[in-house]
This record gives sequence, structure tokens and C-alpha cells, in this order.
Amino acid sequence: MNYIIFAVFLILGIVFRIIPHAPNFTPMLSIALLSGYYIKSRYSILLPIAILLSSDILLGGNPMAHWVYLSIVAIILLGYLVKNNAKNILLNSVLSSFIFFLVTNFGVWITGGYAYNFSGLIQCYIMAIPFFKNTLISTVFFSMFIYCLHYLINSMLIKYQEKNY
Repeated sequence: MNYIIFAVFLILGIVFRIIPHAPNFTPMLSIALLSGYYIKSRYSILLPIAILLSSDILLGGNPMAHWVYLSIVAIILLGYLVKNNAKNILLNSVLSSFIFFLVTNFGVWITGGYAYNFSGLIQCYIMAIPFFKNTLISTVFFSMFIYCLHYLINSMLIKYQEKNY
């Protein structure tokens, strides 16, 4: 089952990063969170990184890539800690969005996007709020969709196996 999850997440992640979409409206954070949750091995980090690297090659370089990658790794680690219920997936999806927002916008500030003072940092975060809305909505939506779909498929497999034994 892990191979199927890996393949579906890989294709979903790459396609959603390269097709036209609203800013920050992708399943990337959900994939990072749920790969840590479902795969539960040290190799789960490879999936989101493979998605980012392959889509970055197709899209061209991103000067903020290392900040994005750092936030994704933090979200994968968070996925290891998630307990098995929809409420925890929902709460950790919101937390994942905040992690991404805080890390990547800190990166914008530290690389010279705004004045190097506390006021510049706050201004950077304020200017990023409109993008946060899409990040939050997409992460919650895709996380809950993937979680429910996985739950439904597992339930159907269990019923099928019980019926055939």
C-alpha cells in the first residue's frame, strides 16, 4: 500500500505544481504532512523532496527553494507525530500551513525582501497574509480529502478481504 500512496502522491504533487493554479493552492503541504503520517519511515522525506525537485526542474529555479524545502521537512516530521483521527489531521493541517507561512516568509525577510529590522519582519508577514488564505484552505482541503479517500479505500479492502476468506 505504501508504494501506491507514494506513486499517487508523487503524480498528484507534480501535476498540481506545474498546472496553472491560484497562488499557494496546491496539495504540497498535505502531501508532506501525510507522507510522514502514512509512510512512517525515514524514506518518507524522499517523496515531497522528489516532487519539489522534479517540478522545480520543469518550472525553473526558485530563489526561495531552500526555505520551502526546510518548511516541507518540518511538516514531514510533524506528520510522524499525528495520531490516527480526522480531528488530528485537521489540526495538523492548520499547523502545517502556519509552519510554511512562518518559515518561507522569514526567508523572504532574511534574504532582503524587507528592511532588516523588526518592523520589516512584521511588514513581510503582513504582506503575505493574502497568500496564507490559499495555503490554509488548500492544505485543509487536500489533507481531509486524502485522509477520507485513504480511509474509504482501506475500509473497502478490509471488507473485500473478509468477504473472500
